[in-house]
Amino acid sequence: MPLIAERPRSSQEALLRLEKGTASPTTQIHEAAQIIGVDLTLCESHPEVHRDVQIQTNATPKEEWVLRWLLKRLRSGKNYRVDEASFLLLRQLIDLISPKNLAAILKDQKFLSILCDTLEDLEADIFSGLGNGLATLSSDSESSHTLSGSPTRDDRRGNQGRKRKRMTTENDADAMDVDVDEERQNPAACFLAFIRALDCLHGFVTLAHRTLGTDGVANSHLKLALRGEPEAVAMLLGRAFRVAAVAAKQFSHEGKTTDLQHLLYVFPSVVDLWESRSYREDDMDNKSSNEYFARHCFAHALRLQICLRSAKLDTDERATLLHAVERIIALHVLLPARAAFFERGSSGIDYSKDEPDWSSVKPVTDTFRPIIREFAVAKENKASNEACMHPWRSVELLPELFDNAVRAVPRDVFRRQTHEAPWLETLFVAVAELAFSTAKEEDFATFSSKFISVLEHLLQVALDRKVGLSLHTILAHANYTGLFEQGLEKVQWNVTALFISLGVDIFLPNSGLRDSRKLLDGLLDKVLLQWRESGSRKRRDYDIIKSKVVLPLLRGFAAARDLPSFMELWHNQLVIVEEARQDNNNLSLFSVWEDDELADTYSELMRNSLTETHIAAQMRTAASETRAESGKVAETSQSYAKFVIVEASFRGRVSTFPESEKTLTSLLETITSTLSSKQALHWRWRLWRLVRNFLDNTLQSADNTMASAILPLVDVAAKTVHRNHKDLTKAQLSPLESWEAYRFLITATKAHASDEQLGSFVKATKDVTDLITSISTKDAKKSMKAPWNGRTDTVDSQTTLGLAYFLTLVRVPEVWALVSSDERSRLFRHILSLAAAQYRSSSLPLEAVSEEARFLQAWASVVCHEYMLNAPFIVSDLSLLLNEGIEQDSSNRKLLVESLQRVPAPLITRGLRTTILNKLQNVLLKQDSSPDVTIGIITMMAKLAAMPKCDATLTSDWDPIWTAARAVPLEGTDLDLQIMKAFRSLHRAVSAKLLVSSEDERNKMFKKLFSRASKQTAKMKQVDRDSMACYLLRLTLSELWVHRKQLQTAFSEKELAACREKVFDFVLADMKHVKDQCRKQKMEETITLIKTIDALEDFEDLATNNVEVEKFLSKIDNYMEMSVDSEPSRLIRRRLLASKGPEQSIAQPVLQCAETLSLQALYAEDQQLFIRTTTERFRSMTVEKITQTICEVRGLGLIGENAGYRLLVLYLAVSSLPPVEDKESATAREISLLCTSLAEAIVQSTSIDQFCFASECLDLLLRSHTRSLTQCNIDSILSAIASASSKIGPQISPAYAPTIYTRLCRLMGVVLSLQRLKIGGRFHLVVNAMQRLLGCLFARSRKRGRSRFQPTLSQPFWLAPLDASHATYYTRLLTSLCDPTVSAVLRPQPGASREALTDQTKKAKRIAGQYLQYVVMEYAQCSLRGSLSPEVKAAILPGLYAALDVMSRESMRALNAALDVSGRAVFKSLYDDYVKFGKWNKG
Repeated sequence: MPLIAERPRSSQEALLRLEKGTASPTTQIHEAAQIIGVDLTLCESHPEVHRDVQIQTNATPKEEWVLRWLLKRLRSGKNYRVDEASFLLLRQLIDLISPKNLAAILKDQKFLSILCDTLEDLEADIFSGLGNGLATLSSDSESSHTLSGSPTRDDRRGNQGRKRKRMTTENDADAMDVDVDEERQNPAACFLAFIRALDCLHGFVTLAHRTLGTDGVANSHLKLALRGEPEAVAMLLGRAFRVAAVAAKQFSHEGKTTDLQHLLYVFPSVVDLWESRSYREDDMDNKSSNEYFARHCFAHALRLQICLRSAKLDTDERATLLHAVERIIALHVLLPARAAFFERGSSGIDYSKDEPDWSSVKPVTDTFRPIIREFAVAKENKASNEACMHPWRSVELLPELFDNAVRAVPRDVFRRQTHEAPWLETLFVAVAELAFSTAKEEDFATFSSKFISVLEHLLQVALDRKVGLSLHTILAHANYTGLFEQGLEKVQWNVTALFISLGVDIFLPNSGLRDSRKLLDGLLDKVLLQWRESGSRKRRDYDIIKSKVVLPLLRGFAAARDLPSFMELWHNQLVIVEEARQDNNNLSLFSVWEDDELADTYSELMRNSLTETHIAAQMRTAASETRAESGKVAETSQSYAKFVIVEASFRGRVSTFPESEKTLTSLLETITSTLSSKQALHWRWRLWRLVRNFLDNTLQSADNTMASAILPLVDVAAKTVHRNHKDLTKAQLSPLESWEAYRFLITATKAHASDEQLGSFVKATKDVTDLITSISTKDAKKSMKAPWNGRTDTVDSQTTLGLAYFLTLVRVPEVWALVSSDERSRLFRHILSLAAAQYRSSSLPLEAVSEEARFLQAWASVVCHEYMLNAPFIVSDLSLLLNEGIEQDSSNRKLLVESLQRVPAPLITRGLRTTILNKLQNVLLKQDSSPDVTIGIITMMAKLAAMPKCDATLTSDWDPIWTAARAVPLEGTDLDLQIMKAFRSLHRAVSAKLLVSSEDERNKMFKKLFSRASKQTAKMKQVDRDSMACYLLRLTLSELWVHRKQLQTAFSEKELAACREKVFDFVLADMKHVKDQCRKQKMEETITLIKTIDALEDFEDLATNNVEVEKFLSKIDNYMEMSVDSEPSRLIRRRLLASKGPEQSIAQPVLQCAETLSLQALYAEDQQLFIRTTTERFRSMTVEKITQTICEVRGLGLIGENAGYRLLVLYLAVSSLPPVEDKESATAREISLLCTSLAEAIVQSTSIDQFCFASECLDLLLRSHTRSLTQCNIDSILSAIASASSKIGPQISPAYAPTIYTRLCRLMGVVLSLQRLKIGGRFHLVVNAMQRLLGCLFARSRKRGRSRFQPTLSQPFWLAPLDASHATYYTRLLTSLCDPTVSAVLRPQPGASREALTDQTKKAKRIAGQYLQYVVMEYAQCSLRGSLSPEVKAAILPGLYAALDVMSRESMRALNAALDVSGRAVFKSLYDDYVKFGKWNKG
């Protein structure tokens, strides 16, 4: 064993052996790590991303020697550079060596060169592996994908063989054995080595940042070591971008979230390396950095952006890296290209001549063409002499390029938008042209489809970023829509939709564009062809054509005030469609031109777009040309087209016109004649819809001529329903006709009911009920595979028609009164059976029914509290149906009970309540229900028992509830707690019923109850204490104790107290058992623990001040693992609080109880219970005790962790304090100290909960304890408001900016209104706060790119753009300052004259006017730094006018003199508006 003195010699020997070693790189690296005492295996298994290591200052010769050895190995051997262990060791050495020495070694060994070679080697191996079919990497194996053992590689190597040779490095005279047999690494290992290398670079960059303010010399050396020439660093950055893009894509594809997060965390260090490059070659005329970046990095940076955006990971690191890459792309490529564009004096593409001038496009295209290519990896495969290829295409980068360019230019105001429009439009055309040529070069066979895809992405970027492309530019690319090609194969509906969204005018004939008519005709032809070939079967194409093509086209015609042209176009298309159907019966009966959404949109637009003359001409034409000689509807395509448009017109209220009644009467007579006959039309359903819409929107009275033409159709509708139900497949669209006829029947009966019409409605409803009852449960289950979507074109089966019928009835609640009770019951019974079939398949509660279960959705919409309040006629039918099924249908009992719970109890009649209660009791006694059903039954029983005048057996005696308790088992699950809670409510309801009975009857009942309770108490040892019987005994004793004064003649209070004490002893025994279980950490006893603690609720008087109870609870509290929102924690700490007597301090218990709650849900049940009980406890305490509690809680601190809970408790304590009149009392002094602490808490809050509670407490103090607040308190509040509105304000998320600003304004308003007398000499504080609050309204957008150049931004961290409502709050503050109330400026003095009051008000206005000039000055300066939206400015101007009202002429002159030229211009504009609009009080 070597001596201690010989240890340095052993280390030196180990270093020498390492120099001469010939082992593998991995072995040598681990040996080197052992020399410095580092275990690389441990470092690899426990990587540290966020390091916080102390900077090394001591001498470390051994570590420095190992670093030199490692860097030499990395320079000379590839196998070291692609081994992740090398960089793992290097990362450890960074933390062990002083920064200055580290920088010197890095500089001597040319670390940047090593890093560049490393990335080159990793890049070559990665792309070689991926190019040979290894795109899918294995995450479990590190060596399964290496190519060294493959036969192919051995064949390529030929006779090269393995040999070693001596190499001499440049900076080392000693020769080292270097393994030059370079073996490829598999991609997975290369990715890991890449991350390790970036981790080392991140360590260097972080060390440079950390030494910036502590060791200037070391910082300079580190920066110098990391500084390289622009071209070399650009090449390194480009390779890093490329490898990172592949790694990000691979990690995202394989779900390696940890590796991806690590990569995103360390990669910005490469960007920092570029930022620290040498600037020697850059000057005003020569921007070599831009050239090098564009050549080596630009395309790869775009690729990295695409890969990062596609990664399924949304973190701050990803956003930071994206913005960093976006920034350097804009700085070095996009902005120089934009500057060159404007330097050429180009104003964009000139379309003024017949042939556009595209000369401005070519320079832009030439700028990006050579730099957008993604070149193959620079290093060739030595074995095969082939360049490594990759599957990505350069053309995919162009949409990302355009998106970056759009975001890189400022366009926040109209002037900037106008200025940037030529550049962005020229860039769009140039990128599109570049995409075409690039796609053609990369793959000629498929370039067309690839270019169309890229063009679609470019158009989407232009639409999303609101790039204003001119109509000529859009029209120039319209050929790529495929509208002029033969067939549908080349039609691009998405591209067409984007063209319409960007500029619908290119399709409008009145746009003045040359090819607009041709383009419109091509579009119409392709829409028609799509219908001919596929109808509405291709739902995706149909939805795109409808929603993104035809509807925007309609809105475009309306916006161009050319809706009549669209009507003509629409009419012609309908004629073509109908004629095609007449020639071919196999064509679809629905096209996009007949879609309901098109008709609805047209109905909305025509009200403002068509004149009365147009409407009159349309109606006259329809009335005359659709009528045949027989008086019926003409069976022509023109007649059909006119009826479709007329029907769309009547979907809304149509204004009257001259002779409108005569014209419409003629039209209605034609329709009536047709519907009354058996004329076969596939669009008869449209006639029914037309007359229904006419009845809904136009017909006001049943006495006019038009009504006499419509109402005879009621009987016809009933006959139509009956006839079609005989055979729904006999005629085309007969289900749809039946549905529309029944809808008309309901509308007519509801609006103009008579005996004859009511009889027709009853007949039709019977037919409807018969059809619905013919739907089987199998049909209901089958319909879940293809549920009805509510559209008319899908009402094509009996099941869908039945559902449509029922929903029609549901939609009109008042119509249920017209349906007989028997029919309603029959209908509801069958709908319930269909819903039950889908309920078993859905397994979701009625509150969250799946979209596929349409019948279940329909049933849930009926058994709904709000719906039944509007339709009380159905309550009895539904209640009887559910009551009957609960006992008979046990398989569907869960649905039945859940439905019954949704019925409003007050609407259930007295007799029916009795019947339901008795039935539920019988079901409960059968004991064949699941626990969750049992909970619902007991809850419903409690709800019904609590209603007045109930004659059920359960509410007439105590025996039924005891019997029911024995029938309810407790199984030791979470549901037990809900059962016990529901049973407590039932017990209280029954007790309340018996307490209001006659005195003799009451005494008899409760005497009997006490006798039973006494007997049960005597048998407590034999009773299972985890049963409902024991629980009911506790409830009974608790209820008797509460009403003991009222029932003193029924039993002896002493005997009752003895029974309670005996049962309480058993509760204490259970507490001991639970404590032992918790000590053994048997957490399955949690439910038992909750039940035991809950038992103390019934013995609160005995548990209070009980030392044993408090001791048990404290120990259990220590044993339990406490967490927020933990049920045991809440119960334990609530009982600990309740066990404290009035003479004991409750500060600690009440805080412990509060900390188990969530502050984000104060209206939840547990939170409300805590607030209620704590407030009652405080109100029962003396003022001195409350003051003591406030002092103790305040002493714990109102800042930091758990401060929100302390503030909540303080608010409850302060709200319980009565107003203090003595300013010198201890309570007044404590309130003053509390006010100071709260003011500090507002500024230093870190969560919205803390801020809100602190502001609420201050508001309460200002309103309720005015006399206790001193001048110092008011000063601290004003200072706190000003500080909270500045950059040192609360560190809270900007998402809460509206809440924070509103509360600050309210707090300021309370100070101004209630403490005006204390701010007389403190106007400098008032002005400061008002200036800060005003500045918040000018909130600037947080663009990361600006923060670097504007370090003096003083807006608060929490600030986000505010709206007009917040400006209104500020205006109220200004008006209260300038026009105060009398009570605010004058102390109440008896006998004060009106003149004195007026003098005080004038004095307050004069003082305010002297200081508010600084607020107006702040407005002028903020207007120069930022801008206000028109709504915010309009809201704030009244307050500024009020400030100008109270300012004297001298103050205005002083204000104007203090402003600079720009500020004076803003003030002049404000003053001119004030003179014109705002001089309200100057007469």
